[in-house]
Amino acid sequence: MSERLLYIGKLPAGKKLCSYLETAGYTVRRAEGLRPSLRALSDLDPCLIILDTNDSSNISLSRITRTARRRPVKPYVILLAINRDSAYEDAVYDSILVHPFTSRRLEQKVRELLDGRRDCVVSAGPIILDRRTQRVNTPARGTFKLTPKQFYLLSYLVDHANELVTRKDLMKAVWDTTYLGDTRTLDVHVRWLREHLENEPSNPKLIVTIRGQGYCLAIDEPLQIGGDPLI
Repeated sequence: MSERLLYIGKLPAGKKLCSYLETAGYTVRRAEGLRPSLRALSDLDPCLIILDTNDSSNISLSRITRTARRRPVKPYVILLAINRDSAYEDAVYDSILVHPFTSRRLEQKVRELLDGRRDCVVSAGPIILDRRTQRVNTPARGTFKLTPKQFYLLSYLVDHANELVTRKDLMKAVWDTTYLGDTRTLDVHVRWLREHLENEPSNPKLIVTIRGQGYCLAIDEPLQIGGDPLI
């Protein structure tokens, strides 16, 4: 299945770019205007958005790019612009190409961003975590999306695999507090993670409790960086 791109901009400028990208093997859909673009974003669920700033207001740029970031796949965003000024500060994007540029240069940038997705994936024993989409794959449940707090908690444990992580460390990293008077929130989130990750949550083998100190993500092999994105 070819990778899905959404081009937001008017013809005829976008026609040549879209044709070139289709020839390169991508599935490309074009949209114009705020509502059609948001509809296309929902229908296509693209891996990457190319947005011509000449054809969109600042409000539309902000709305489209911020909506894109809330999508499960979190598509990359490339802005096509006439300069690099502060007019786009409300937009959320990964790269900007300033006119003039060739179709080949755009395709290279697309490939560069999409290839970089693999570096966001880390394998920790049986767990595969995609830091970009905040999705995880486990033998127990397959692929699913974590809540933000669950993601930050698991991500911190993965970064410190096979190490003792104190309750204070986790409260600071995930909840930005050093107050330890009531850590029931932490306990509840650890329990939820175990229900997601463990074959027997009541007898955990991955997220191990170090009594009186904290937790440890126990895995048998070193972390592996890189892999297919979880979408």
